[in-house]
Parts: sequence; structure tokens; C-alpha cells
Amino acid sequence: MPIRAAIAALLLVLLAFIGVPTARAGEPLPPHKITYDLSLDGKPIGTRELTIRYLPRGDGERRIIESYTDATVLGQPLVCRSSGQSSTRGATFTTSVDQGGAVSQVQGIELPGGGWRVTVADAAGVKETTLTKEQARLTSLDLLDPGRTVLLTGGGELTLVLVETGTVLTGTLDAGTVGTTKVAGQKVEVTRYTATGVGGTARFDVDASGLLVKSELSWLGGTVTAVAREVPPPRSYGVVETIEALTPAVTEDPL
Repeated sequence: MPIRAAIAALLLVLLAFIGVPTARAGEPLPPHKITYDLSLDGKPIGTRELTIRYLPRGDGERRIIESYTDATVLGQPLVCRSSGQSSTRGATFTTSVDQGGAVSQVQGIELPGGGWRVTVADAAGVKETTLTKEQARLTSLDLLDPGRTVLLTGGGELTLVLVETGTVLTGTLDAGTVGTTKVAGQKVEVTRYTATGVGGTARFDVDASGLLVKSELSWLGGTVTAVAREVPPPRSYGVVETIEALTPAVTEDPL
């Protein structure tokens, strides 16, 4: 056996004993389920239930996000259901809102070149808006997506589509500062991103897994704070496969 093939075979044997953590394409991984307690200017108003499902694909991971908000604002019930998908190819979302009997729906799709196409349907009719990547960079659902919170890094201008209304918030985003925040009485290491705009200041605390654990955002006529009820568990990345399952057999070099 030529030397190069012998070395490769030896490496395969060693790596086979070590094992390589990976996820088989098509097998869904354990989801994240997080409950956020919501308050408006310090007063409790309701909860948000978040479920993130991870689905490995041949071209990368796909995430399915589902968010259900149940709150009472100024004596009126507010129910908001958002769902979306994201991957390396882009993202989409659909939101249904019932605010005191006024029902609306917002849909959005990220465009191939960046930006968003947003459609709002309510009592006034249906309105579609195309936003360039300069006009709309992220959505508020992206803040709940651990695969897309990385888009907050780097700072600069922040243009954020509110999936509940289809409106765009603009501001200046800092590069992020590392620190800690309290969740259920525990200190959690986070990166805090702060955006400052005409509407005030918004803060997003993201943990090491890319999960949003706390946020403050100007909305509903005040400052809405969302705090995770419990510290989110670490992600599971699936089963452990041996190297033989991932690497083709080694062949000898021709003589």
C-alpha cells in the first residue's frame, strides 16, 4: 500500500473511534421552546410562546419559527401568531393579528438580492410594498431566530420590519457589547445590541447560542419588554456518526 493511502487509512481508523457529531439530512433536531413574559412600561401584559424547529438539509440548516403572543393592552386583548422559515437561501414570515376584534395579516418574503416584499391585509384592503435591502434589513421575527441574530453584528444602520404591522423601524445599531443579564434569577452571558432611532432605544440581549433572552422595543405606545421565563437549554446538534458514515472508502494510489 502506498504511503499516502496508508496514512489516510490510519486517520480513518482513529477518527472512527472519536466520532464526528453531525445531523443526518432530513432528521429534525430537538426544538427549542421558550416562554417570554411581556410587560409594557413595567406592567405585565401577557406572554409569548416561541418554538424553534431545526431541520438539517443537504445545503444547510432550515429553521421553522412559530411565535404566539397573548396579551392585553389598554384593556383590549391582543393575539398575534407569527410563523416563518429561514435558511441560507433567505426567510419568509406570515403573521395574523387580532387586536380588540380588528383582524389583520402581514406576509413577507426576503428577496434574492436583499430587502423584503411585504403584504398587509386589513380592513382598509390589501397593500403590497417592495423594500430594498437598504430600506429593510431584518424583521422582528429574525430577532427570535438563532440563525439570523448574527445579522445584528457589525453595527451600522438598522432597518427592522415589524412582522405584526409591516411597518419599518429605523435606527443606528451599535456593534454589540459583551456582558450579562438576569434570566429567572440566573446570570446569562449575552451580547447586547442597542439601536437608537426616532422612536427611542431598542435593546436585544442574545446568548451564546444566538437565542434572544431579553429585549426592549418601542411598540404599542410604550416600551415592551420581553424576558425569557427560563434560561434556554443548549442546542442539540443531533446524533454522533462515525467517520465511515461521512467519508468514502480510501483507495490505493495507482502503481
